[in-house]
Amino acid sequence: MEYLPSIVLWAAIIGYLVYTLVIKKNKNRREAEDGGDRERYQSAVKAMLKEPESFRLAYAHWEEQESYGRTVKTTYHRYGLAFKDQMLCVFPLGIDKKTREVQAARPVVLTPENLGKVRVKAKEKDGTPERLEIWLGDKKGHVIQELTVDGENLRKNRWFPVNILQREECGALRRFIDGLAQQVERENPEVDALIQAESNEGIGVIGAVVSGIGAVFSLFFPPAGLAMCLIGLVMALVSKLKGTTTKKWLLISGACMVFALGFSWFYLKYIFV
Repeated sequence: MEYLPSIVLWAAIIGYLVYTLVIKKNKNRREAEDGGDRERYQSAVKAMLKEPESFRLAYAHWEEQESYGRTVKTTYHRYGLAFKDQMLCVFPLGIDKKTREVQAARPVVLTPENLGKVRVKAKEKDGTPERLEIWLGDKKGHVIQELTVDGENLRKNRWFPVNILQREECGALRRFIDGLAQQVERENPEVDALIQAESNEGIGVIGAVVSGIGAVFSLFFPPAGLAMCLIGLVMALVSKLKGTTTKKWLLISGACMVFALGFSWFYLKYIFV
């Protein structure tokens, strides 16, 4: 009898895993095959379109993460996509967790006229796209929209509330996005350079921040502060050598380095005796 609590505990764990990974998943897959959630989101999107029969539709989602110190906030977004020719309409969706009714908000309309960069990363199975990770940017290389499109969407919790199978739509969207990306690339060949330049400038910004922290540290522990200022200066210098147009991050890092050197000399000569 002394092993009874352990047996009960393991039986409960195994039962929960079987229910979650097998029984519940199969139930959700059968519901997805019935197409109830698919019909609800498509009806909501079609009601917002002038010529719904001319568009292909797909369901998408995105998990946005924001860091606040040690806290990470995750916001879950759901979208209905309508696409044809070189037009992609992204409809934010509101889904009631209990009734599962769907409402579509005003869409963001994306075409080669307002797009500067399109990236797509596909995960395939037997030559068929199972997941598309789509990045859409403007003419300056800044993100407009990020989307994840899965061929199989099964309800897991309140953040993943739908059962939708859309492998055919996923394949159609892949072909559409590939064509859109090629057209946008031809019309905006300079955007890659803008993205790279901004990335290089980011290194300089980080270098200036590290140098600033090092300058403060040098007041309390000069060796550590001096080392941090050196690291920051090297980062700012690398950023400049890679083509960053602004000099301010290099100047800030250089000023911090001069301050750290000066205080370290003062510390060694007059305080550390």
